[in-house]
Amino acid sequence: MTTTPVPIDQRLDLISETDIETYWFQQTGTVSATMGERNGPVCAPVFQYSVLSNDSIEIADSERVIAIWTRIEVDGDVLRAECNGQTKTFRIG
Repeated sequence: MTTTPVPIDQRLDLISETDIETYWFQQTGTVSATMGERNGPVCAPVFQYSVLSNDSIEIADSERVIAIWTRIEVDGDVLRAECNGQTKTFRIG
């Protein structure tokens, strides 16, 4: 079993008043996502993810890299990561 810097089989919800981002990472290397804006359009793609290091991952579809999360830290039920240059905070549930 490969160790990942993100929780497996647990929901990650972005803490934001305007944006929606929910991720569910699976041991198989896939991540189900829900992405969009509150009171706006939302999509629910399934991506692949790769572990780059003990504190970073890459999320991609079949054609391109969607996001790189670095400096991933888990503190209790909160995950913080730098995502494409922006710090994001997720609630683990």
